[in-house]
Amino acid sequence: MIKGIKYALFLFIGIGLAYYASKDADFDTIWDAATHLNWGWAFLSMLASYVAMMFRGWRWRILIEPLGYTTRASSPVHAVAFGYLMNDLIPRSGEVARCAVLNKSEEIPMDKLVGTVILERLVDTLNLLMVIALVSWLQSDALVALWDKITDAKAAVPGQAQEKNYLLTYILFTGTLVTLIGWWALKKLQHIAFFGKIYQFALGVLDGLKSILALKQKGWFTIHTIGIWVCWLLMAYFMMKALAETNYMNMADALFFLVAGSFGMVVPTQGGLGAYHLTSKWGFEALGYAGTLGLTFAWISWVGKTVVEIIVGVLGFIILDQRAKKKIVDTTA
Repeated sequence: MIKGIKYALFLFIGIGLAYYASKDADFDTIWDAATHLNWGWAFLSMLASYVAMMFRGWRWRILIEPLGYTTRASSPVHAVAFGYLMNDLIPRSGEVARCAVLNKSEEIPMDKLVGTVILERLVDTLNLLMVIALVSWLQSDALVALWDKITDAKAAVPGQAQEKNYLLTYILFTGTLVTLIGWWALKKLQHIAFFGKIYQFALGVLDGLKSILALKQKGWFTIHTIGIWVCWLLMAYFMMKALAETNYMNMADALFFLVAGSFGMVVPTQGGLGAYHLTSKWGFEALGYAGTLGLTFAWISWVGKTVVEIIVGVLGFIILDQRAKKKIVDTTA
């Protein structure tokens, strides 16, 4: 019941943000833009979305290899696709879901997979910071304007203005302290079966985190990481070309929009619902374009990526489920 309430709350927040972003929008304009979409460019944008998943799956495979496990090249890709589908249904569930489905189909320990996924997220965070640094050099004024809009929205929440300066520091300090105390307690209590299982799971997670130190394909890991971000950039650029209202925008605009959209995807709503639309609208306004134009682009690009995630996510689950069942049959035969 608690989980159901939590997911319903995330959905309510997403719908609320979508309404807030779209309350002044002209949906006739959005529909007209969608009906006059250049489907060639739109298809390329949707294809770039899936190619990014392929790069992410291949990169994940490279992280798994040092742990002593091998997988088919396609299995991590299908698992990643299923993870995106689950994120569209239940916020922040995709990372655990893709580990679970790969665990069933390839028999790789869950704890080690979780460790590699945490490592992936750390790498992606560093990459995002580098992209933000690049955007700050190319379009510093627009980035400052976007950040002002985000912080002004936070300040509009009662009490937020007073707390925002020290809240992050408090969370980081408390989280670190709780983690250290928890780890010490687990080591002391590992002789008890229940705590011993948690301790062993934590060790497995650490093994996954340490896999980057033993990478055998560092070059390919870097290439796949760059490939992910290039595909995300092309997703935005191709969709801009697909819309008559935005086809004059350039690659620098697409790069800025990538950062703006990334800020929105941080909010735990279904597939970035609402938050992605709001930061996209602000991103266009920061670049000097009409917010309605940004909202039109956000809705069409969000629907496009969500359709791709549903299709490839369902197919990925079916394929991996069949492989898992085949393993069971082969084992019992």
